[in-house]
Amino acid sequence: MSTPNLSVADAITSLAAAYNQEAADHDALVNELEHLQAENDRLSTLIKDYEQGAAVVLKNAETAEQQLAQANRERDQALTKLQDLNIVLGAFKEIASTPKKLREKIKSYQQRLERQRDAAEQHKRNYSAERKTTKQLQAHITELENRLNVASINQIYRNGADIIQTYPYHLGGMVAGHDERQTPLLYLHQSGRGGLILLNQDDEAELVEAPKGGLRPTKATLEHCGNWLRRAKANNWQTDVKDLAALAQGSD
Repeated sequence: MSTPNLSVADAITSLAAAYNQEAADHDALVNELEHLQAENDRLSTLIKDYEQGAAVVLKNAETAEQQLAQANRERDQALTKLQDLNIVLGAFKEIASTPKKLREKIKSYQQRLERQRDAAEQHKRNYSAERKTTKQLQAHITELENRLNVASINQIYRNGADIIQTYPYHLGGMVAGHDERQTPLLYLHQSGRGGLILLNQDDEAELVEAPKGGLRPTKATLEHCGNWLRRAKANNWQTDVKDLAALAQGSD
């Protein structure tokens, strides 16, 4: 079978129709691909949303389990409290079988509450007073400690064999020729001898002169000192207020 001869115009028309059909098929394919890509993007978004939603659901499930456990605990506590209330209610029914008994019981509770309030207020007042007293005592103790530190004999200087200590008492006429208001210093030599250092009339420090014949305590003075020292020795060389009071009685 032979092919009919086509004119040039028919050939061009046929080629144009074939090209147009191919272009249309290509455009349809592109449109289909774009549609598929859009569908793929939509499905990816849905999957992502699903995963996020699944995570939220899982977290909510865990929270729900915790809430359920908490609810169960609260339910158990409520049941226990209900049982306690039933017991209390039963007791009230027993003691308040009539309106009169109930009113009396309420009045009794009100009186007890009022007493407790009064006691609490009194406790607050007592506490405030105690705090004030405590502060006053602490201030008094601090003052006494300071006075005790000042009244103590303290070593303030040492140079070779010379030792100087405070003597925190006014002379009060003990040493003739010197201001009775002075608080002297006690000078001790390493040999054990010593005396008082005072300001003279020229305002210069001087060691009080020893009496003629040197320092010679009386027999009674030495006996008193012996009693003191032996008592201190028996107490491991410690003294307290009782020792001072007992030994001072023989110094008059």
